[in-house]
Amino acid sequence: MAGDQTVLRWILKPGTILLIIGLAALTRNIKKAYKTCIIAGLFLSAIGDGLLLLPGNQWFAAGLFAFLTAHLVYIIAFMTRWKFASVHLLSLIPIAAYSYFLLRELHDGMLASGNSGLWIPVLIYVIVISIMIWSAVISGSRIAVAGAVLFFLSDSLLAWNMFVAPLAWAKYGVMITYYSAQFLIARSMEKKSS
Repeated sequence: MAGDQTVLRWILKPGTILLIIGLAALTRNIKKAYKTCIIAGLFLSAIGDGLLLLPGNQWFAAGLFAFLTAHLVYIIAFMTRWKFASVHLLSLIPIAAYSYFLLRELHDGMLASGNSGLWIPVLIYVIVISIMIWSAVISGSRIAVAGAVLFFLSDSLLAWNMFVAPLAWAKYGVMITYYSAQFLIARSMEKKSS
């Protein structure tokens, strides 16, 4: 039974992202640079999904790096649509406040659980995903912003469950927010703002 669940996780987790990649690839009338970056980010996420299924901190760190790279590619995609206005600076306030709170709790939890070796990678990751959200804001796409925020929420739940305090519903919350995030980021190819 446990073996069946493992196989199912391997099929569903990266497989769902591969399905979203397929749907994204069918999107037409979109600038090539944006489409290429979004599909590359999705592909890197599928690799990250696979790595996170493996046990051990080294695989967690490798998965984190794959997702970090995906966020950098998403940032590049959003930059192709940037229309910066000074009002966008205001969006940094809630992003920074949430990131600070999350990092403070993760730091304490990681030290208490003996995972301090992952602190620097997690710190860098949170900074990059925060920049990804801000980049989505500047792109003017509400769909991209919703996807970026849901991605951060998904990762926050995952990290909180691992390093701060276990949450009974975390597994479902992580998956629902994660797949919704990736779908919305892929969907952002079709509309510049919505």
